[in-house]
Amino acid sequence: MLTVLRRGASKDAREACDNRRWCRRPHCVAIVGSLAMMLLLQLTGCTRAAQSPTEPKPLTVDTTVARVQPMPVVLQAVGQIVPEHTVQVRAQVTGMLTKVLFTEGQAVSAGQHLFHIEPAPFEAAEQSAKAGWENAKGNADRVEPMLEKGFVSQQDYRNVRSAAEQAAAAYTQARINLSYTDVRAAISGRTCSLTVKSGNVVSPTDAAPLVTINQMKPIQVQFSIPQQFLPRVRRYRAEGWIKVTITTDDGTTELDTGKLVFVDNAVNSSAGTVTLKAQSPNAREQLWPGQYVGVTLQLTSEPNAVVLDDTAIQVGQRGRFVYLVVDGKAQAHDITVDRQIGDLAVVSSGLIGGEQVVARVPRNLRSGMSVASAAAAPVPSAEVTLPASQ
Repeated sequence: MLTVLRRGASKDAREACDNRRWCRRPHCVAIVGSLAMMLLLQLTGCTRAAQSPTEPKPLTVDTTVARVQPMPVVLQAVGQIVPEHTVQVRAQVTGMLTKVLFTEGQAVSAGQHLFHIEPAPFEAAEQSAKAGWENAKGNADRVEPMLEKGFVSQQDYRNVRSAAEQAAAAYTQARINLSYTDVRAAISGRTCSLTVKSGNVVSPTDAAPLVTINQMKPIQVQFSIPQQFLPRVRRYRAEGWIKVTITTDDGTTELDTGKLVFVDNAVNSSAGTVTLKAQSPNAREQLWPGQYVGVTLQLTSEPNAVVLDDTAIQVGQRGRFVYLVVDGKAQAHDITVDRQIGDLAVVSSGLIGGEQVVARVPRNLRSGMSVASAAAAPVPSAEVTLPASQ
C-alpha cells in the first residue's frame, strides 16, 4: 500500500509516513518476535515454579532432655541478719571518763577492759567505809563477852551487832562502786561507734550508752514464710533439724549455712506470715547485723524429681508449656512446675523424664514446625570425677 502525500501536507504527517515505512522492514519484525519469545519463557517459568514449591528448611534449635534426679524440697525467703546477743555498755557510777581502751569497730572478748572512770573518789569512799566497818565490828566483838556475863542487855547487844552489819554492807557497796570504775565487756562481739570520748563526765542516767556490742559468732537471720507452709516446717523440724542456706540478697553467692532454731508462737494476722529464725556460726563474719540476705530452707529431698532447664519453659494463655521434639517436629506440651531451684525447674506433671525438649526457644518457633537439633545443651551433674592415681 502506498501512501501519497499531497504537496501541501504538514511536516508531522510526513514523519508518520516515514515511521510506518520503517516498521515494515525485516529487522523490525525480528526484534518484535524476540521480545514476544522472552515474555513467553518468563510466563512458562513462573507457572512451573507455582506448580512445584520448595520444601522449607527445618529450624535449628538447641535441645535438652528432661531428666530424673534427686532434688531438695526447699522454701525461699528474704531475711535480715540480727545479733543473737546485744549489750549496751553504760556507766554504773558518775565520774570522769579517763581512758578508752579499744578502737571503734574493734572485736572484743568477754571481760576485756573497755573504759576507765576516775577512781580516786571511790577509793576514798572505800577506805572510809572500811574504817567504819572495822570500828563497828570491834565494838560488837567487845560487847559479846559482856553479854555472856550480864553486863549489857540483849537489846544493846543487838543494836551494836546491827551497826556492825550495816557498816559491813556499806564497805561492800563502796568496793562495788570502786570496781565500776573499770568498765569491761560483758560479751564477746564487735563494738560500734563511741558516743563519748575521754574527758567527759559519764553517769548511769545518760540517755546514750558508752558503746554497744553485737555478738557476731554465732549470729541469727530472721525471716518470714507464708502461713500455709507452717505445717510442713513443723513436721520436718520434728523429724530432725532443718538446714538453712544463707546467700546474698540476689541469691548469687552463698555466705554461710546454719539450722532453724526458732518458730514464732503466733501468726501475723495482718500479713498472714510466721516469723522464723536460723542460727549460723558466721566463722568468717560474712553476715552483718541489719544485712538483707536470701534464705533457703531445705525441708527434705525428693529422690526422683523430673528436672528441666528453666530456659525451656514458656508461658502461654493456659499456663506453662514446653516444646517437645517428636519425629523432627516441635509440639507444644503443657506442664506444671512445682518449684524452681537456681536455673532448674522441678516439673510435677506433664513430663516423666527422657523427653527431648527445646532448650532455648526461638521467637519464630511454632507448634508443628520442622526442627533440627543442634548440639544438645549440657546436662548438669552432681558427680565429681577424680583423676586416676598414678
